[in-house]
Amino acid sequence: MIEKAFSGNFIEVTNENGIERVFLKGSVHTFLITEEKKIRLTIEKRLGEESTKEKIQAGLLEEGEAPLQTAKRELLEELGLEAGNWQELVTQKFTGTINDSRHYFIARQLVVVSTALDGEILDTKDYFLEELYEKAMSGAFSPMSQAAIAKLHFEVSKGNIEL
Repeated sequence: MIEKAFSGNFIEVTNENGIERVFLKGSVHTFLITEEKKIRLTIEKRLGEESTKEKIQAGLLEEGEAPLQTAKRELLEELGLEAGNWQELVTQKFTGTINDSRHYFIARQLVVVSTALDGEILDTKDYFLEELYEKAMSGAFSPMSQAAIAKLHFEVSKGNIEL
């Protein structure tokens, strides 16, 4: 028998015959490619802490919204940007005790369309792919982001993706 143990804005916990399972809302993560062929990361304040963290631009999926729609909405809300070219890189799905999905996109041809931002982003910083890859492999990102950065690095090195 499955019963809901907790339901919040971002997380749901069920109890299935004495086994708790966690279901996360799902998210999108976008590699922003600048005209200089650099990857733009966001700098955000860490919740509950005084420190900041560099991150791949990201947002949570909304009910009934396709991942690409979410990526476009979050890019506009957080950075006031639209992208003329979108490409899906990879989707990571996790099932079992913890359930989550992360959709990674590449956005090119960035255009500023608004300066009224939601305030989540403090700043941005641009990296060449090799710099970002080295930073990721040194442990600066979560394992999921590390894997996505490694995937991007691999696809670019093989000539399958152009920045």
